[in-house]
Amino acid sequence: MTLRVLLIEFEAEEILFLQDVLREIEQERWLPEWPQIEPLYAATWAEAQSILSTSPAHAILLDVESRPDRDAKQNAETFRAVQAAAPDVPVILVLEAGDEALAIQLMREGAEDFLLKLQVDCGPLAHALRNAILRRRLLAAARAAALTDSLTGLPNRAGFLAIAARDRKLAERLGLRWMLLVAEPKNLTEMYLAFGEQRRDLELVKAAEQLRGIATPADLVARLGERHFAMSVFDSEVESAEEAWARIRSAAAECHIDVGVSIFEEARPLSLDMMIEQALADLPRRQPKVAGAA
Repeated sequence: MTLRVLLIEFEAEEILFLQDVLREIEQERWLPEWPQIEPLYAATWAEAQSILSTSPAHAILLDVESRPDRDAKQNAETFRAVQAAAPDVPVILVLEAGDEALAIQLMREGAEDFLLKLQVDCGPLAHALRNAILRRRLLAAARAAALTDSLTGLPNRAGFLAIAARDRKLAERLGLRWMLLVAEPKNLTEMYLAFGEQRRDLELVKAAEQLRGIATPADLVARLGERHFAMSVFDSEVESAEEAWARIRSAAAECHIDVGVSIFEEARPLSLDMMIEQALADLPRRQPKVAGAA
């Protein structure tokens, strides 16, 4: 089977280098499941669009290096155009050190992985290609199993865990702090006991909309369980983890939503399961009301 890899918007010297790397991956059988590799080249988005319409690719390498003639917005627009033209083809970003924030943004939008140009060699590139293709296949299977909560329209627990695992990996790889928050509407049990399941569900839908309003476009909001929601928030230059936590906690309190938090950082590389447990334990503890009590 031939593996077709489309290289988009690389400079001529970089194309030659990548061609040599792909040839060595083929000759040394780094990807034995694909005995042949066919590189496809596109210097512009127009060329890429033409290739994608006639020669389906198995994977795409997209150059998102910052240049004087191209800013982050243009890179993002090119990625979105690629994604729209080939939604089932995994995209691996290739960028210079210092452009990691753009990589995080585009991975949130659907890019499968990224490589720094200094890291591009047979091993890392073969690993990235194999994982990106396999993840895309798994994602297609997972979508068939439905990753969306039917009540709120948010990602469900399975969907959240899949994305949060990638977020945690990004935080560890880039040395960033990352927050996992768990939210719970107040008095949900009492409301259910007093007014029934329909009223409880209305409150959950309301809480989902409120959390969407609190989150920034870069944050992830999901339904974690029957009564809990979750948020994934990265530390950034625009807003530190402390500032984001203060903002979210204050806004949630105004909506009568309790929030617990766990923070991933290099000094405390907690597992995803441990972070969820920690955030749940951080939720305010409320004593249940006793019938007839004042």
